Amino acid sequence: MSLNYFTCTLDRAALHQREKRYSTIGEFVGVKAQTCPEVPVLGLYEVTTGTAKASRAAWTPHVWTFKAVYRGVNLVAQALLEAWRWDDDTNPSKSGPGPGQTVAVLCPSSPGLLFTWLGLIWLGHPVLLVAPQCSPSAIAELCRSCNVEVILYEEPYGTLAREASREASSHPGERCLVAHPIPFAGDNIFHLIKDSSPVPLVPPATVRDTDVAYLHHTSGTSSGVPKPIPQTHRAAVGVLPILDGTGQATFTTTPLYHGGVADLFRAWTSNALVWLFPGKDLPITAANVRRCLDVASSYPPASSSASTTDNCRTIPEIKYFSSVPYVLQMMADDEIGREYLRKMDIVGVGGAALPKEVGDSLVRDNVKLVSRFGSAECGFLLSSHRDYAKDEAWQYLRATPGPGSSSSPLKFEPRDQEEGLFELVIQAGWPHMAKRNREDGSFATADLFTAHPTIPDAWRYHSRADSQLTLVTGKKFDPAPLEDAIRASASSVLQDVLIFGNGRPYPGALLFPRQGVWQLSGEDLVRQTAPVVEDLNRKSQTHARIPRNMLVPMVFLKDGLEKSSKGTVLRSRAEARFAEAIDAAYAEEETLPKGVSLSVDSSPEVSDSDIPARIREIVENVVGAGGRNGHSDGDGDALTEHTDLFAYGVDSVASIQIRRALSRLLPRGSALSLTVVQDTGTIAELSDLILRVRSGRGDSTTRRRECDEQAQHRLMLDLVDEHSVFDQPGTERSSSPPVSSTGTGLHSSQSPLPTILQDKDNGKGEGIHVLLTGPTGSLGAHILHQLLASTSVLKVHLLVRGATPTASRERILKALTSRHLPVPGCFDTKTKIHSCNLSDTRLGLSDETYEQLTREVDVIVHLAWSVNFLLPLRAFAQTHLAGTRNLINLAARSSSSSKGRIPPRFIFCSSVAAVSGYSSSSPSSTSSTSSSSSSSSSPPYSSRSSSSSPTTTITSHQPIPESILSDPTVSGPTGYAQSKWVAEQICHRAARDSSRLKNRISVARVGQLSGASDTGVWSRSEAYPLILSTLAVTGCLPDLDQARRDQGHGQGEALAWLPVDVAARAFVEDILKNDDASSSRHSAWEDHLLTEKNVKEPLVATTATIADTERRRGSSPDVAVHHVLNPSTRVTWSDLLVWVSRHHSRSPIEIVSVDEWLSRLSDLQDSSGAAGTETHNHPALRLLGFWEKVYGGVSRGMTLEQHPAVAEAGELKVEVKTGEEKQRHPQPEKGVEDAREAAVHYEVAKTFERMPVLRNVQELVNEDYVLKLWEWIRDNI
Repeated sequence: MSLNYFTCTLDRAALHQREKRYSTIGEFVGVKAQTCPEVPVLGLYEVTTGTAKASRAAWTPHVWTFKAVYRGVNLVAQALLEAWRWDDDTNPSKSGPGPGQTVAVLCPSSPGLLFTWLGLIWLGHPVLLVAPQCSPSAIAELCRSCNVEVILYEEPYGTLAREASREASSHPGERCLVAHPIPFAGDNIFHLIKDSSPVPLVPPATVRDTDVAYLHHTSGTSSGVPKPIPQTHRAAVGVLPILDGTGQATFTTTPLYHGGVADLFRAWTSNALVWLFPGKDLPITAANVRRCLDVASSYPPASSSASTTDNCRTIPEIKYFSSVPYVLQMMADDEIGREYLRKMDIVGVGGAALPKEVGDSLVRDNVKLVSRFGSAECGFLLSSHRDYAKDEAWQYLRATPGPGSSSSPLKFEPRDQEEGLFELVIQAGWPHMAKRNREDGSFATADLFTAHPTIPDAWRYHSRADSQLTLVTGKKFDPAPLEDAIRASASSVLQDVLIFGNGRPYPGALLFPRQGVWQLSGEDLVRQTAPVVEDLNRKSQTHARIPRNMLVPMVFLKDGLEKSSKGTVLRSRAEARFAEAIDAAYAEEETLPKGVSLSVDSSPEVSDSDIPARIREIVENVVGAGGRNGHSDGDGDALTEHTDLFAYGVDSVASIQIRRALSRLLPRGSALSLTVVQDTGTIAELSDLILRVRSGRGDSTTRRRECDEQAQHRLMLDLVDEHSVFDQPGTERSSSPPVSSTGTGLHSSQSPLPTILQDKDNGKGEGIHVLLTGPTGSLGAHILHQLLASTSVLKVHLLVRGATPTASRERILKALTSRHLPVPGCFDTKTKIHSCNLSDTRLGLSDETYEQLTREVDVIVHLAWSVNFLLPLRAFAQTHLAGTRNLINLAARSSSSSKGRIPPRFIFCSSVAAVSGYSSSSPSSTSSTSSSSSSSSSPPYSSRSSSSSPTTTITSHQPIPESILSDPTVSGPTGYAQSKWVAEQICHRAARDSSRLKNRISVARVGQLSGASDTGVWSRSEAYPLILSTLAVTGCLPDLDQARRDQGHGQGEALAWLPVDVAARAFVEDILKNDDASSSRHSAWEDHLLTEKNVKEPLVATTATIADTERRRGSSPDVAVHHVLNPSTRVTWSDLLVWVSRHHSRSPIEIVSVDEWLSRLSDLQDSSGAAGTETHNHPALRLLGFWEKVYGGVSRGMTLEQHPAVAEAGELKVEVKTGEEKQRHPQPEKGVEDAREAAVHYEVAKTFERMPVLRNVQELVNEDYVLKLWEWIRDNI
C-alpha cells in the first residue's frame, strides 16, 4: 500500500519531514506563501442568505491558494490590532488581551472562524476554540481555567457569548470576560480577502514550537464540565508528514472547532486541497453534503461569480472523505450518498465509534472505509488503512512496526479484571507526547481495545476507561457502542437510546421513539427493540447485558437528547433530566412518571395454577427467549419447568431481576431470600416456593432451611457422581466405598507421591513440563514466575482464556509486570500459551495440541476458579467442575498414550472454604450437620491448643485432617465453597477408581493470601488494602479489634495472612519434589513428633490419640491433602496500626471507632466539587455496605452472603474470608464462651514435610512486612 497524507500516522510521518523549514504555525503559513504560493489548498462555499434550499446555482465555490490564505491571515491580524488599540508593547487598552494571553473564539464552522483563529495565532495569542454546544456556565468555566478575558464571537452565538460573559463576571474575585464580535462580522469575508488592496505586513509573534497554539476542549459528556485540551505549535504542524498531496483533495464535514483543524493542517503540510463544509449556513444533512461534493466536482464553474483567487484554475478531485460517525451514518442511509462514498479512494471516520452495522454495510457496498484514531496528547496514532480488496476489517486499527523497525512504539497492555480488554500505552520515543504519566516516560491513554482473533497487530477500539458506566459491582462498560448499535439496528423505531446504570447492580435503557412511530404503545416499542438488545446481550460481557424488563419506553422527544458536536450524548445532562424514570426502573414498586411504562406486567393478580407459566414468562423476559447461552437443559431452546436456570443463562444480575418480579406475585409484606433463585434453580422449585408462601407456609422456617440444606447436600453428591465419569481406558474399580452423605466414606491420608523425575527426560531433554491453569491470577502469576526461574523446569504450558494466543500472552505479561515480577528473557522459549476452554472435553484445544500435552506434561496444576461468593453451586458445574474432570482426563490420557510413561501428577488448588464447616463430629463415622457461621474476619485457625480450653473437651478441638472429607456438611454454605468440596471429591474418585492415577493426585487447600513478601504488591480490589487506603480520604483508620471484641471475639481482628509469593513457593516445592515412596511414609505418631519439632508454638492440636487420628483420617492413601496457610493468629489489627503509625510521615494517624470510620466513608458519597471528584469515586466505597454489616451498626456479625447490597452486586470480589472461611462457632445456645474458644485447627505436619517453606510462616507477618504492604497501598490505591 502506498503512503498517503490522509492515513499517515505520526511514527510514519517522522520519516517524511526532510523538507521541513518551519516549527510554528506562523512560520508554516509564511514559508508556504513564499515557496508554493499558487498551490490551491482551501475550498470554501458561499451560500447566499435565504437560499440554503435553492439549487446548485445559488452556491458560490471559492478555492484559495497559500498566497490568498497568507493575505487573509494578515488582513484579520491587522484588524485585530486596530480593534484592540495597543498603546505600547506592554500596555494594551482595556478592550483587548495582554500579550500572549489566551483568547476564546465562539463561532460556527466558517471562514470567519478560520481566519480569526489563524490571525490570533499569528499575533501570538493561544486560541480557545469553544464548541457552540456548551452552556454559558461551561464556557465561563473554560475561560476561567484558561485565564481568558476576551471572547470573540460570530452570530448566531452573540447571545450565548454575552450570557457566558455575565456568568463569568457574576463570581466575586473572578476575571471579567469581555465579549466582542470577530473582525469583519457581517461583512463578506470572501470579497474582503479577494478584493482588498495590499495590507501592511504584520510580523508574526515570536513563539516557540512548544508553546500552546490553540486549545480544544472535552465535551463534558460524562462530567458535565468541559476541560481544555492544549495543542502546541509542534503538535499542530511540526510532526505532520510532508508528502505530495497535490493530486488528491479532502472534503471534511468535521467542524473547525473540533477535528476540522487537524484535517486542514494534515492536508496543507502535503500541499493538498481541503474543502470545508459550510457549517454556518447549512445544517449537515446527506442532501447538503451531496450538494457540496457536486459543487466541488464542477469547479471551476461557468458562473463568473466563482472565486478563482490567484488565477487558480485547475484543482484536484476530492478523493478523501472525512467525517464523524453520525454524518457518515446519514450518508449511509441515503442511497445517492452511498454512491458518492463508493467513488472515494478513502472514506475516513473518527472522533467517536461508528456502529459496526453501519460500517459493515458500507464495506459490503465497496466503500473503502478506514477508521482513524488519535489523541490530543499524542496526535494521529492509528488507522485501519489496509488492502481494501482483501481485508474488510475496517474497525481494526493496525499497529504494525514501521519500516526498519522490529517493534511498534505503541503497546497494548491487558487490563486487570477486564478480560479481553487492552489499554493503549504510548512508549517514550513517539514523535509527539504532550503528556506522560508513567515513570518510564510512557503515556497510558485509558483507551481500551480488543485484539483481532487472527490478524496480528490489529486492534478494535472498545471504550474509554474513564467514560464507562461503573456498576455497583465495580464492573465497567462503555454504553456508547451499545446505544449506537441499538439505534442503528432499530432505526425505523428509535430516535435515541440512553443506557444507564452508574452505581446500580445492572444496566437499563431508555427508549425514545422516532417521530413517525410515536403512536406505538410502550409494549410495542419494547417488543420491536428487544430482539436487537437480546442479540447484543449474547455478544456482550455478562455485566453489560440489559435485562428485557429494564427496557423503558419513553415519549417522543421533539429535540432529541442533547449531544456534543461529535454526536455523542451529553450523558450527565440526560441522566439528570430523566432521573425520575431511571429511579423508577429500579424501584421495587414502580410509580412511573408520565410517558414511562415497564415492559413486564407487575400485577400480582395471578392464579395459583398460572404461577409456573408466569415464572417462565418472567425468566424469558429477563434472560431472553432461548436463553443467553443459546440453549437450554430441555429440548432445543425450550425453557421447561425443570430446566437448570443457570445453564439456561441466568446469572447473578438476572437472579436479582427475577427475584424482584417474583416478589410481586406475593401478598404485601411477604419476603423472599436474596438468593431465592440460586437456592431453587428451576421453575418447578420456584413455583413450589411461591405457592407455599402464598398459602402462608413461608420459606423461612427452620424445617424449610433444614430441607434446603439437605437438598443442597444431595446436589453436591449428585454433582460428584455426574463429574466423576472419566474417559481413561483401563479404569480399575477399587473396593473403596463411595462418597456417602452419611459420612461413612473413607478419608485419604497424606501419601508421598512417586517421583516425577524417575522419567524426567521422557525424550524431551532435562527438566519437567508443567501445565498451569490460572496464570493471570495473583497466585498463578507468582507460581509461573518461580517456575520460569527454576532450572528443573523445561517448559511451562499455560492454559488461558482468550480469543487468541497473542491476547492471552499480553494478559500473562500484564499479570507478571503489574505485580513487579520481571519477565525473564526465557519467557517465550520456556512457555507455550494455549487459548483454552476448560469446559470443553478436549479443553478447547486442537487435536494436535491435546495429544502433544498428553506426551509431554509431567505435572498439571489447576488454579483457575471463579472467586465469586454469590454464585450458586450449579453455576460452577458446567465450567469449573467440568474443567476439573477434563483436566483429570488429560492426565489419565497421558498415562495410557505412552507405553511405560508415568502419568503426570495433578495438583488441585482448593480452599479452606471447602472444609470450613468441619467440627469434631462431622468428618467422623457419624453424621453431622453444619454449625452456624461466624462473621469474624479471622481465618479458621487459632493459636490455642486443645488443652488450653477450660470449657470444652479435646474432641471439640480436633484439627481438620490432611485428607479428603467425604461428608458434604463440612463445606461452607456458599456455592464457591461447595464447588471446591465437590472438586475435591472428584479428585478422590479419580485416584480411587484408577490404579494409574492413585497417588498422582493431590489437593492444596489455600487460606487467606496477602501481598508479596518482597514487594508488598497486593490487589486493588481486596478488602484489607481498601480499608487501609481510606486513610487518604477519611483521615482515619478504624479500630477493628475493638469491633471484634464487641462482637464477642476476645482476640480481635487476627491477621493470619500468608504472603502470596510464599504460597507460590509452597506450590513449586510440591511440583518439584523428588520423593522416594518407600522412605517417606510416617506413622501418625511420627507425624505429631514432626509437628512438635518444626512448629514454634502449639498451633496444631497434638493431644488426640493415634486411634482417634486413624479413625478421623480413614486409611485411603489415594489423594494427598496440604493446607497452604498461616496457622498463627498472634498478630492482630492493633499491631498493624502501631507499626503503620510509627512510619507514617504525615500527621499522626487518627484511630476511630468503626462506626465513626463508616460515617466518614459514607460522607464521601455526598462529596461534590473539585475536591470531591476523586474521593467520590474511591474504590473503597464499593465495600461500604459490606463493612457496615460486618463491623458496625446493629447488624454486626452479618456474613457476606447475607448482605443485600453485596447480593445486588453479584460479582463483587471480596478477599476477606466470608462466613464459610472463618472460624466456625457452636450453636448460639451453647454460649458465648464456647464461641470464643471453639476455633478450628488445621493439621499441617504432612504439609510442612512436603512444603518446608511453610514451617516458619507465622513469623512473616511482622512490622517490616506490613510496612511493605502499606507503602504499596499508599502508592497504588
